[in-house]
Amino acid sequence: MAQPPRLLILQLKRIGDTILTAPAVAALRARHPEAEIVMVVPESVAELVACFTGVSRVLAYHPMSLNLRVWASIALGEWDACYDFTGTDRSALMTALSRAKERHGYAKFAHGLRAKAYTHRCEASVRDLHTVDFHLALVGEEAWSMERGAGSHQRGEYLRMTGLCSALHASGCIVHIGTAREEKFWPVERWAEVIEHLASTESPLRAPCPVVLTGTNAGLERPHLDKLRMMLRTPVIDLTGQLSLIELASLLGRCDLAIGVDSMAMHLAAMFGRPQVVLFGPTNPFHWRPRHSRAVVLAAGHDGLVTEFQPKAKGAPMELISTRMVVDAINRALSA
Repeated sequence: MAQPPRLLILQLKRIGDTILTAPAVAALRARHPEAEIVMVVPESVAELVACFTGVSRVLAYHPMSLNLRVWASIALGEWDACYDFTGTDRSALMTALSRAKERHGYAKFAHGLRAKAYTHRCEASVRDLHTVDFHLALVGEEAWSMERGAGSHQRGEYLRMTGLCSALHASGCIVHIGTAREEKFWPVERWAEVIEHLASTESPLRAPCPVVLTGTNAGLERPHLDKLRMMLRTPVIDLTGQLSLIELASLLGRCDLAIGVDSMAMHLAAMFGRPQVVLFGPTNPFHWRPRHSRAVVLAAGHDGLVTEFQPKAKGAPMELISTRMVVDAINRALSA
């Protein structure tokens, strides 16, 4: 009797990139329903990735460790296929050590010695595709299901969250102001105005519907959050620094609205198809925007909502997005 295929996935990039790999993993599971799918990811995101639809097992990679268990599992495993979403020297070495019958990588990253690690090189262009489609291309999928109108993305089928963090399943409006880059932050005083609007009688939110602050409350976020807390006149539920990725995902999966800048939190909200408003400035929404029908996208330098996207677009300062634009976008997202 033939053994089920064993597939190895390498994704060692940032949290946002990892989240946007979930549709590709789900596509592999649909194609190989009996397969064992093992994913190697940074330790910081391992618990969340264990909830990806299709993942059988997770190998957590610790940046400051020798990771002997991970390397041994890769080298000693009998893999039918390996998919390297990372494209670094480390992931190319992992791919080669896997000795998988099929070793897939991106042609864009497979130069020099790296090229010898792969039997299949995907020619997809990261510049010309949304990040989700760039990941899907590596596993042989042409386009994301929402582009074909299937709508499965709205049902949260890429993450298995059932039964997790039930205490956090209350409705509310999630405000996530944080990001990994300083130039992507939106002015704090405008966030305060937006939160005041969400708590006002003019907001289409049904009462009672609390405003919940999320984020790490560390690093670049901390001074912005401290300033926001000083400015707020409206009570909020402040969960910054208190949630794991699993808990944040659970909260976002059932919120009435998620609003924030281009960040991993907004990618999580998109995985569940939640109503959301996402603000873009230096990054191009063509590559990173949520694409479900309940998402509203704003981009600095554009008047009003953005509905047409180009692979080549110049970034602009976040200050060009006005409070009125965000309030109008919130009203539209909630009224949809």
